[in-house]
Amino acid sequence: MVQPHSDSLQDWIDYYLKMAVDGVRSEEVGRKIELHLSRFHAFFKARYGQEYISSCVKRDVVAWQKHLEAQDLAASTINNHMASLSGFATWVHTQNETVFVMGDPTKGVGELPLPALEPRALDEDQIQSLKNLCDRLLPFYRSKGRKWLLSDEEAPLRAKARPWRDRAIVFVLLSTGLRREELVNLNLSQLSPSGIGALRRARRAQINGVVGKGKTQRDVFLSLDARRALADYLEKEHGDDMTTEKAEETPLFLVAVEAKPRRADGRMSPRSVNHILEKIGKWHDADIKDEARHISPLRPHDLRHTFAFQLSKATGADGYELERRLGHQSQRYIQRYTNPPEDVAASYIEEF
Repeated sequence: MVQPHSDSLQDWIDYYLKMAVDGVRSEEVGRKIELHLSRFHAFFKARYGQEYISSCVKRDVVAWQKHLEAQDLAASTINNHMASLSGFATWVHTQNETVFVMGDPTKGVGELPLPALEPRALDEDQIQSLKNLCDRLLPFYRSKGRKWLLSDEEAPLRAKARPWRDRAIVFVLLSTGLRREELVNLNLSQLSPSGIGALRRARRAQINGVVGKGKTQRDVFLSLDARRALADYLEKEHGDDMTTEKAEETPLFLVAVEAKPRRADGRMSPRSVNHILEKIGKWHDADIKDEARHISPLRPHDLRHTFAFQLSKATGADGYELERRLGHQSQRYIQRYTNPPEDVAASYIEEF
């Protein structure tokens, strides 16, 4: 593709995507850049009824930023849009300084300030009461119909209930800090050791090759609680829900075979993890009278924050180890994950 000689904003966007994004940036990043630029193109064309790139000036970039703010988008999301536009405009100006009549229109347009990142880690008491509830989940998953309330027999588990799986999910998230997408994308073959007996006996176990953002990979270790919970799940439920013959393609966490709709391989969706944790969080709070120990709404990232804070304490806030285990290189987010909860921070000065 040759450099466009037209005055079309769309032609230059297409040229930029072809020459500087496709095959250079990851597919995920490329899709976001294309989306952001298409939104600016639509805004610019609606603003003037034409799309001459030569008429684009700083005033238009500032107006777009305000337009995005008016949509109540998060500051970080708006900054990402602006970064995509800035990268495009700077590249175009470098290729041909005459395209923008008044120079790079994004130059001097600052980012929006980001709000303080609040930690959402559970404290020690909350962790212990959550683990206690997870160790006795079965009654919460049993049928609650009138028939069973009046019967001396123990009510059966509901058809799609998977208490051993859900317990294992909580303990794995607490001991690894995985994101929900990383969790549901795990395969059984990544678990080492993967045998039930070996997991129970092992003094150390890990999940290999966790694929994170930007297709980065890392290994994470499993706590004693997580090893035992996974062994229980594999022994009591996993096999009944398996539909994949190839072990290397079998998801570690499976949707109940009775669930409809269900993917062919039985892999869970990220949203289902949210649903499980929300439910467990509500049961926890209903079971605990002390409101200071309540944890609802419980979300996957709460357990990621909890893992990060605990790891930070154990390693003396070793930045390299935190980056390696969390799969995150942004120091801003590392600091967010490792900030203590307010009650813990207050306790540090109690004896001052």
